[in-house]
Amino acid sequence: MATTLHEEFIRAVHKGDTESVSGFLTLGADVDPRDPASGLTALMIAAGRGNAAMVRLLLDAGADVYTADSRGGGTALHKAVQGGDGETVRILLDAGAFVDAVTPTTGHTPLMDALWYKWPEVVAVLLDHGAGLNLSTHYGFSMREHFAYELNVNTRGKDRLLDAERLLTSRTETDNAAAEAHKLMGAVVAGDLGAVRQQLAEGAEVDERFPLLNGFNDGHTPLLVACRDGHEEIARELIAAGADVNAVEPVFGAVPLHKAVYNGHTGITALLAITPGIDLDFQGITNGYTPLHDALWHGYEECARILIDAGARLDLAGHDGKRAADIAREDLGADHPLARALAGATPGTAVRSN
Repeated sequence: MATTLHEEFIRAVHKGDTESVSGFLTLGADVDPRDPASGLTALMIAAGRGNAAMVRLLLDAGADVYTADSRGGGTALHKAVQGGDGETVRILLDAGAFVDAVTPTTGHTPLMDALWYKWPEVVAVLLDHGAGLNLSTHYGFSMREHFAYELNVNTRGKDRLLDAERLLTSRTETDNAAAEAHKLMGAVVAGDLGAVRQQLAEGAEVDERFPLLNGFNDGHTPLLVACRDGHEEIARELIAAGADVNAVEPVFGAVPLHKAVYNGHTGITALLAITPGIDLDFQGITNGYTPLHDALWHGYEECARILIDAGARLDLAGHDGKRAADIAREDLGADHPLARALAGATPGTAVRSN
């Protein structure tokens, strides 16, 4: 039986035949076929075998760095970590692979796998790219408990595990020092306006991001936290100091305005809505909701009215296809005045919010 282009392509990837793979791509081969035997994509196969040149070729041809295998749910990054080639891991991370991607079956992150397979060199690459230290598996082990278990059950290769442990210890110390050094964020979290003013006067970076510690403030700017926690005067002070009113946090992909309306902080919502340069309609990466969606979703009618009066768009849909009018009807009721106004509005025209 004659083989198909798909089969020849996968066979060439398995062989590490970069020249043939390039030729098949030129002929129109799909860059993301799955091996029927393993459920792995071509990129996963090349990554697992540490074939950095092949991985580069496939990525340049548009291979999907985010997709998961159809059995265990691992990504190409998980496979590269298993293979132990640091350069391949680095290429995938530079291409946008999620450093803390979690497999749906085990809950393993790439860092957990790097420890499991005893690759301290790969651990170093992942840590340099911000891998989280405080995540847990689906079977109840924290990363550190997972590592302690590995130390206990392995009779060979402990020297490599101990090398990795030193890297983890160093990164933990660095993270703790970075958190302690972020005095401005500490003042914001405490709601201490005087301390915020003092830190700004002493030259604190107004948009400095909090380190990624797998906590509630990960990657947040002080303004994002002030808007989330309802510290209106602090938010005002930060904005006056030049804080980025459209800063995006990396967890939910939200901006300060999302934080304010999600928690019903009307004063901060009003403050942000009139700030020059504000993006009233930013859509979060998690669900595609705008601040107006969030205000209506949580039933904060006054926040929604502020946004509508400021000119928020009504035609944008979330990932679920819902527009502001749909959320208002579901959460406020079809007979609510605001829901009726939104239902009858023509996108791009003004809406009377009261």
